[in-house]
Amino acid sequence: MDLNRDKYYVEHSDLLTEAEKIQMAKDLLELERQGILEYRDGRWGLAVDVETKDTPSGPRARFVNKQEGSN
Repeated sequence: MDLNRDKYYVEHSDLLTEAEKIQMAKDLLELERQGILEYRDGRWGLAVDVETKDTPSGPRARFVNKQEGSN
């Protein structure tokens, strides 16, 4: 079974336009490239060493370096 086959496909996206689906895939790819999200067992989730913090402009990711504390 290929769990990565639909990696950037958004389930139940009937209400999204094709352009919105493409933008969502690009956003997922960028967050994955930055190490914020990772795709495990067919699902997206925060990467292991990432914590989030709510800010006035929305949630922000913060990486945790367990050897030196947090960044």
